[in-house]
Amino acid sequence: MKKYIVAAACALPLAFAAPLYAQSGGGDPNAGTPPGAAEPAPAPAPAPAPAAPGSMPGASGAAPAGPAPQEEQTESISGWSVKDTIMGAAVYNENDEKIGDINDVVLSPEGKAGYFIVGAGGFLGVGSRDVAIPYDKITRNGEKFTLPGYTKEQLKALPRVEVAK
Repeated sequence: MKKYIVAAACALPLAFAAPLYAQSGGGDPNAGTPPGAAEPAPAPAPAPAPAAPGSMPGASGAAPAGPAPQEEQTESISGWSVKDTIMGAAVYNENDEKIGDINDVVLSPEGKAGYFIVGAGGFLGVGSRDVAIPYDKITRNGEKFTLPGYTKEQLKALPRVEVAK
């Protein structure tokens, strides 16, 4: 039994070595570039050395023949993210009382925002009731969303909504 405990204790640091090493890099090489700026193109991979005449590809430990794996390219764009700025945001009434959280934004067939889906009631999302509020009824002042004329109880009294696919 002691052998298993010792083996597990010795193997535990090795299990975390790769993820910890990967996170301790020298920093972001693009930290100084502004958002939306084009990233430099990666350098092309060096061409593999030609095989010796008369040798078989892949023999004597040579790298397998085939295309070398390439790094995934990423493009930076600028814009406004609904996920980062609206989803999960608290909704307050005119008395600065929190009455719900924004769970979704429903687009009309024309592609314009039609409704906010607000979760009313519940605790930490459990028992929450999703209700639809027309997009133009909720105002945004900085980071704060306001729905005047409603209380938490009035929101919970509205019909539950499910977004059709």
